[in-house]
Amino acid sequence: MDEKRTIVAFVIIGAIIVLMPYYLEWLGVSSSPTPTSRPDTSQETAPRSTAGPAAVAQPSLPLPGAMLGVEDSARIFVPRDVVVSTPLHQLTFSTLGGVLTSAKLPQFKISSSEHRAAPRTAELLPAGGRGFTLELTLGDQAIDLSGLEFVPNREGLMLQEGEKGDLRFSARLPGGERWVEKVFQFDAERYGITTEVRLGGFGQDPGAFLGWDGGIGRTERSEETDLSSMKALAFINEDLSHLAIAADENRQQWEDKGQVKLVGVRNKYFISALAPLEEGYFRASLRADHSGLSVPNYAYRLGISLSSGTVWKNLLYIGPLDYEELSGYGRELERAMDLGWPVIREISALLMVVFVAAYGVIPNYGWVIVLFALGIKILVYPLTQKSFESANKMQMVQPKLLALREKYKNDPQRLSRETMKLYQEEGINPLGGCLPMLLQMPIFFALYNVFSNTIELRQAPFMLWIQDLSLPDEVILGGLGIHVLPLLMAVSMFFQSKMTMKDPKQAVLVYLMPVMMIFIFWTLSSGLVLYWTVFNVLSIAQQWLTERLRK
Repeated sequence: MDEKRTIVAFVIIGAIIVLMPYYLEWLGVSSSPTPTSRPDTSQETAPRSTAGPAAVAQPSLPLPGAMLGVEDSARIFVPRDVVVSTPLHQLTFSTLGGVLTSAKLPQFKISSSEHRAAPRTAELLPAGGRGFTLELTLGDQAIDLSGLEFVPNREGLMLQEGEKGDLRFSARLPGGERWVEKVFQFDAERYGITTEVRLGGFGQDPGAFLGWDGGIGRTERSEETDLSSMKALAFINEDLSHLAIAADENRQQWEDKGQVKLVGVRNKYFISALAPLEEGYFRASLRADHSGLSVPNYAYRLGISLSSGTVWKNLLYIGPLDYEELSGYGRELERAMDLGWPVIREISALLMVVFVAAYGVIPNYGWVIVLFALGIKILVYPLTQKSFESANKMQMVQPKLLALREKYKNDPQRLSRETMKLYQEEGINPLGGCLPMLLQMPIFFALYNVFSNTIELRQAPFMLWIQDLSLPDEVILGGLGIHVLPLLMAVSMFFQSKMTMKDPKQAVLVYLMPVMMIFIFWTLSSGLVLYWTVFNVLSIAQQWLTERLRK
C-alpha cells in the first residue's frame, strides 16, 4: 500500500511539473526567467557615432524579450538599482525606465539647523524625482518607456580619481523590432557626464525628449535661502530665460524652440542641466508646479526629432555652480550663474578668478576679502585724495558762496554762473567727491553677485562669530539673532560722514545715512558687508592722515 501511494504521489508530482507551464501560459503569466546582462569587462566601450543610419549597430547587450504592452503578455521583473560611485558623484539608476533616482555629491554637506545633528551629503534629486527621463512620440502618439526594463551592461560602477568608465541601459519595445539605448560616460574628475541616446527599428523619425522631473533638493541650512534661489532656466537663441514660481501660485509653464545651449534647474549653489554637444534645432520646455508641495517641482525637457540609427549626444551636468568648472566644457554652461548685466557679469567673473587664486595663497576667504578691500582702496586712493582736497576747498570758500547767494538771491541763473566761476577760480570740482563712489559701484554690484553665487564661499568661515561668508552673520542675544557686521558698518559710516560733511545743512545726513545703510545691508552676505566695513575703516584712516598732514 505504501509503495502504491508513493508511486501515485510521484505520478501526480510529475504531472504538475509537466502541466505547470501550460497552466501559467493559460493564466497569461510567462514562466521564462528574466534575462541577465552580460558579465562586466573593463574593455567595454560605447560604439562611436558616425553619420548615416548604418553607423550604429544593434545594441551589443542582450535585450529583454516581451515587454509591457497591449499586444504582448506582461513580463514580470523586479526593478533594481545600479550605483555609480566616483569622488564627485554617487548616482543611483533604476532599471525601471533606466532613470536616475538619486544624485548625491560627496564633496558637499548640508548643515542641519539642529545644533547636534551631523551634516548630510548634498542630494540634488528629491525623493520621488527622476533624472534623465526619455519620452518618445510618433506623430500625436506618445510612447511610454517608464514601465520598460532597461538592462544595464554592469551591476555597478566605481571609479577612483583619474579613471573613466561607461554605463549602458538597453530596452526593447513591445513587438521586438524597436529598441532604445542610453549610454553614460563618466570621468571621475568632472561633474559633467557625456550621454548618448540611440534607437532603431522605427518606421518614421520619432520625437525624443530628455528631461528632469521632481525639482532640485534643498542643500542649505536656511529654507528661505534655498527656495528664493530655486528656478528652472534655459539658454536659447542667445537669451537666458528663467521660470520661478511664487508660493501662492500653483503652476507655470514655458516653451520655446531654436538653438538651445542648456536647460536646467538650480538652487542657490547647485544645478542639474542638459547641454547639447552638437548644433541643432531643439525644443526646450520648463515647468514649475507648487500645488501641495513644500518644495516646488521644477522640471525641464529637451526635445529633438531623432532618426533611427543616429546618436543624440548631450552633456548632463550634476554639480556645483562653479564658474571655472562650468566654463571648462565650452558649452556656455556658466550662463546659468546669475552674474548680473553684461558689464557687471564680466567684472564678476574676473573677481571670482582673483578670489580663487588668492585663496590658494591665503586659505581664508575672510582675509582675502580684507586684502581685496585694501587693494581697491589703494587703487582709488588718488581720486579719494582729490575728493578730500575738494571738500576742504569747499569749506574754505563757504563765506564767498554765502555772499553770492545773498547777492543774487533773486536771479538764480546769474547765481549759477557766478558759482561755477568761483569754482573755476578756486580749482574746485563740485563732483570730485562722487567719483570714488561712482567707480566703486560696478565693483560693489559684482561683489554682490560673487558673494551670492560663488560655491567657494559657501560655508566659508572667517573668524570669531563669522562662520559663513555667504550668509548674514548672526549672534544670538536674548533669543534674538543680531547681525553685528551691519551695525559695525553703520558706525564706521557715521564717523566717516562726520569727518567729511562740513555744511551744517547736511548734518542730518550724518545720522540718517548710517540708519538707512543698516536696513540695506541687514540681510546681505557677511562677505559683502565685511568688504564695505573694511573699506570704510580704511577711508577713515586715510582722511585722518590727510588732515594731519594738511595741518
